[in-house]
Amino acid sequence: MANTLAPFGFKQFRRADGGAPTAGFDTLSIASSDASVIYTGDVVITAAAGNPNAFGNYVTGASSGLSQIRGIFMGCEYYSATVGRKVWSPYFPGSVATSSGTNDVTAWVCTDPDMTYVVQASTTSVITSSMVNLNFGSSVASPAGNTLSGQSLATLASTSGVTTSTLPWRLVDFYSNYAPPGSNGTDNASAGQMVIVAPNNWDRKNLTGI
Repeated sequence: MANTLAPFGFKQFRRADGGAPTAGFDTLSIASSDASVIYTGDVVITAAAGNPNAFGNYVTGASSGLSQIRGIFMGCEYYSATVGRKVWSPYFPGSVATSSGTNDVTAWVCTDPDMTYVVQASTTSVITSSMVNLNFGSSVASPAGNTLSGQSLATLASTSGVTTSTLPWRLVDFYSNYAPPGSNGTDNASAGQMVIVAPNNWDRKNLTGI
């Protein structure tokens, strides 16, 4: 059965060593003036802007085609002018109001270079078994996510399977080897497969930095 495009961003699968997918979370920040809308499962990058006393601890949303990334966004906490207090949210709506002492947005990001993820590939082309261990980029959808669930709609860029070391993801397996037969994304003869990827060019793995 042909795959149906129903992306959900990058979802934790398991650590490469077989451990539970609960490790590797960093508490980082997003500038309250950042206009990026970031959803759970989205790729984020280290931001140049932010509190000058905390450079390197700020992240922002990533566009398609970027190489080195910081990690995967997992939710945030920010001041809501609507309710007059801090609220937790599965997505960052961009450019939030500020209040004294609550200007920064607290973001939770998985930066663990040993975590693996399941992601749906774009429907541009079929990913074949010969592409295992090749590197891929990611694509931001339009719209980028679901504001009701807060879930990302990002996909793996299926046409970018190359040996280029600067791409952020490495294909390690096909989800069809783990999912129940007939599940969406398990038809490896059609585009839009769900695959397992591992971090490749991430901040915590890059020897030369940004």
